[in-house]
Amino acid sequence: MKILFFLTLVFFLNGQADAQHFRLELLKAYNLSDSTSLKNDPYFGGLSGIEYVPKRGKWYLVTDGADSTRQSYLFEFDSLFNAQTYKRWKLDSVYSAESIRASRTDSSFFLSTELGTGSTHGQFLRLMQDSTLTQLGTYQGFRDNKGFEALAVDSSQVLWSVSEWPQTCRDRYCQVTGFSLISGDTLVRALYPIDTVSCGFPDNGVSEILLARDRQLLFLERCWTGERDQSNYAINLFTAYIPKLQPGQENTTNILEKNPVSVNWGGVHLDNIEGMSWGPIINGFRTLVLVSDNNFNKFDQKKAPEHWQQSQLIFLKLIPD
Repeated sequence: MKILFFLTLVFFLNGQADAQHFRLELLKAYNLSDSTSLKNDPYFGGLSGIEYVPKRGKWYLVTDGADSTRQSYLFEFDSLFNAQTYKRWKLDSVYSAESIRASRTDSSFFLSTELGTGSTHGQFLRLMQDSTLTQLGTYQGFRDNKGFEALAVDSSQVLWSVSEWPQTCRDRYCQVTGFSLISGDTLVRALYPIDTVSCGFPDNGVSEILLARDRQLLFLERCWTGERDQSNYAINLFTAYIPKLQPGQENTTNILEKNPVSVNWGGVHLDNIEGMSWGPIINGFRTLVLVSDNNFNKFDQKKAPEHWQQSQLIFLKLIPD
């Protein structure tokens, strides 16, 4: 996988994308840091990625690092409803991990990282069960802390990712890429339109994606609203279809059409949501699970504890339309 770049030929999709096929409603929300064990763990916090693996019945959460090196850690839970017991691993040579996805073919995981001051660079990595790391690719040239945070894996063994922000302040599109885990080729697929000031402050971006159905991605947009205490966020979800390229269109970049997903948040005060995973079936409903990055509470020292940022966990139930 080479350093990512985008080709110049762009076309708009013909016709309208399919209408959304589901809506979401709050099922449960709570603070993972209320767990006594996690509250006393100095490496827990800064949660940037979450993945539920049904065949193992386990949850995996990755951190983007608390110290100056941004050293990342991986946490494994049997249940997030009872988070007193867990396993933790230091991810050697992994710094500022932003997303985690399980392989569909073996026990490995895929990770994206995001580092940089002034100009962001990062990696796409494969983490094997024996902790061996393989670098799949790199990127560079994005604004500080605005690189590739999101990952998804589809049934064709394509690893999808999207940049949090456009590469330059003049662009209006985040970059969506598909990397073949079979051939090793980087497939430049699409541009995702983004309004970086959607919540009134220029900090809206894509913090995670998921595969919703075949060739349909679910995008999580997270916007800090500019308050000085950094505790108010606007969260919006959208779906978009990735069109199949026809013969002769290999060098084409598509502009995606976004479709908003209706979410009933149940009055929950939303924190800095960064991670997203499909969860287990609960009461007959498929679930979508979100987790927030509390920034290791570095912005909270002058606030009362009840106003600190949380490692917030939100379960939403999916209701087909």
